[in-house]
Amino acid sequence: MKLHLFKYDTFRHHARMCIEPAIVYKWRNWQDEMLQLLAQREKVIVGGDMRADSPGHSAKYGSYTMMDLETNTIVDVQLVQSNEVGGSYHMEKEGLKRGLDFLDARGVTLDCIVTDRHPQIQKFLRERNVNQFYDVWHVEKGISKQLEKVCKLKGCEKIRKWLYSIKNHIFWTAASSSSGPERVAKWTSMLNHMQNKHTHEDSNFPACLHGTRRSRDTKKWLAAGM
Repeated sequence: MKLHLFKYDTFRHHARMCIEPAIVYKWRNWQDEMLQLLAQREKVIVGGDMRADSPGHSAKYGSYTMMDLETNTIVDVQLVQSNEVGGSYHMEKEGLKRGLDFLDARGVTLDCIVTDRHPQIQKFLRERNVNQFYDVWHVEKGISKQLEKVCKLKGCEKIRKWLYSIKNHIFWTAASSSSGPERVAKWTSMLNHMQNKHTHEDSNFPACLHGTRRSRDTKKWLAAGM
């Protein structure tokens, strides 16, 4: 077609001289405004996680991102290279450390942080006296893996019919609870529900919220002691 296109070197020159500085300038100014607002709040809850450039333990770069969970906006991103910390396994901890140090330097006081269940992260936050909560998606993923194994055991095949409901119940429990005891009561109520019992002894959640209904599949109900 004989179209005249600029070469890659020309593109990189314009990106390096114009595009990238403009993006960084915009981000820094917006981030500065956001951090000033966060520093004025008494209760700041953030979520943090790392994304690597490749799966497994062979990643070279990882970006640790922190989000303000009240406004669902990104407040900080830390880029970590594996050779800085002795391997890709340690990048997440380093990214979190840099992010927390940065927020502390800007006067942001955290109430708690929501993360995955990475063992290094748990130990680090415990030593730093930062309140930690687990991301419900990671909790659901771990429980689902265990239930998949249970379903393959002899006599436990019925549980497979409940897998989808259990997954939904985990998310609903986390989203609808306002205290720890209520969260525990709602989660454990699933054991009664699977036996076709819809009233519970725990006063924090005395009965299921669904209406009375007749089951089309009566064989799905479990019996105590199974």
